Amino acid sequence: MPSLDEHPTVRRFHATAATRPERATIVDAAWLRQLCLDAGADDVGFVAIHRPEIAEQRADILRFFPPTKTLISFVCRMNHEPIRSLARSVANVEFHHTGEHVNAVAHRIVAALAVHGVRASNPAMGFPMEMERWLVSQTWVVAHKPVAVAAGLGQMGIHRNVIHPKFGNFILLGTVLLDVAVIEDDQPLTYNPCLECKLCVSACPVGAINADGGLQFLGLLHT
Repeated sequence: MPSLDEHPTVRRFHATAATRPERATIVDAAWLRQLCLDAGADDVGFVAIHRPEIAEQRADILRFFPPTKTLISFVCRMNHEPIRSLARSVANVEFHHTGEHVNAVAHRIVAALAVHGVRASNPAMGFPMEMERWLVSQTWVVAHKPVAVAAGLGQMGIHRNVIHPKFGNFILLGTVLLDVAVIEDDQPLTYNPCLECKLCVSACPVGAINADGGLQFLGLLHT
């Protein structure tokens, strides 16, 4: 029986190994940022896996994608008026459409990086599905909000949403995991765009947000 090494595909692989470019272990931040913007992101930031801001979820991230060295955090804008609409169907369509766009952007980033020999993975934008872990850990692969804050894409408001310094609350978040380091990390904002105006407190239809920023979880359960 011939050995696997004699198979034509294996022989060709070894014959062309010397001509393949050396795989990168670190990438330029400006190049990667432009790649993400070209893929459809509206803003982008990078966070190294060792950063303390994501320490609580580091083990879960590495369990899902062990070679992770860097997290790409990105935002996609939503249209203002549909989200402001009193008709739930109108706002819901905007959320779903932008959510699908976030996943499509992440997919394009991963595909573009693969061309350059960079391994990457794109966890889902939302709808946690890892329910087998609900007793021992979180049911999502990545908590996008802490990553976005660490990447300088905004700060958490009292309503527990990330507020982008330019786009405000009209954003959805995505994350891509890379197996390479990025030359330059992004850092959190030095200020919080949240004005603590309490508009979210008065606008919440179920009264889930207290004036002091606390949450009424029973109210949330009825949404």
